[in-house]
Amino acid sequence: RLSPALRAVALASRALDTLAPEVTARLMLRHFHRPRSRYRYDYRRLLPPGAERLRLRYRDLDLTGWRWGRQGPAALLVHGWEDHSGSMLPLVAPLRHRGYQVFALDAPGHGLSANAATHLLDCSRALELMVRTHGPFESIVGHSFGATAAAILLSRVPTLCPQRMTMVSPMRDIEQHLEVFADIALLSPARTARLRRLLISTLGEPLSSLSATAAAGRLRIPGLVIHDRHDPVIPHSVGATVARNWAGARLVSTRHLGHRGVLKSPQVVTEILGFHDRRKPTC
Repeated sequence: RLSPALRAVALASRALDTLAPEVTARLMLRHFHRPRSRYRYDYRRLLPPGAERLRLRYRDLDLTGWRWGRQGPAALLVHGWEDHSGSMLPLVAPLRHRGYQVFALDAPGHGLSANAATHLLDCSRALELMVRTHGPFESIVGHSFGATAAAILLSRVPTLCPQRMTMVSPMRDIEQHLEVFADIALLSPARTARLRRLLISTLGEPLSSLSATAAAGRLRIPGLVIHDRHDPVIPHSVGATVARNWAGARLVSTRHLGHRGVLKSPQVVTEILGFHDRRKPTC
């Protein structure tokens, strides 16, 4: 939902659109690339014991990461859009109990990382730096936007593949992100089309290349996809398609957990831990 301030911007830009459509398209692109600040808060009081803060320098930004443990296989937790590493904390203690080192990263413009404009490809590149700096990782667990960013990275740089990956409520692609934004920002089809053209120009590649469903088809690692049948943000059918495209992946369908609530579910934590307990071949 829009805050009152952003709603005012959306309504004003709609009025301005008839006079300066390209200006309003650029204004909307700016908001599309900038996570809303109301989701940024200090979650440090919720950190499990033993958290070690990491600082990652990425395109002149200071990104905040976390590490628990110094020995054992490593697992990386990746949050979603307008979220932060705090949402992934229910997995930290159970993974540590199984002997894993656990890492997490606040994406650009998210959580305790530097405030900045970002997008799906940019977050994927930030994850690449995290993996190259603190990896290799035996496992990656990603939620929503973060799951898709990780899948895109691994499909493009298979040498960075972990031994297994879990995608929770994966976002279909950047096109779906644009559709959700257009609905929130009250954009007409014509204004959405202009924003899409500008986004393609900015990214320098077609939107179809930034897709979890396409990336899943190129992954050659064991996978687990968890998606709630009552997810109000990303339909369950998206997770089902990702799992179907991903050779050897297993789909777990939950009920009445929602989009973010799924991360707090003991059932989901148990499924993820069970997946980690199975030994799998490397990528």
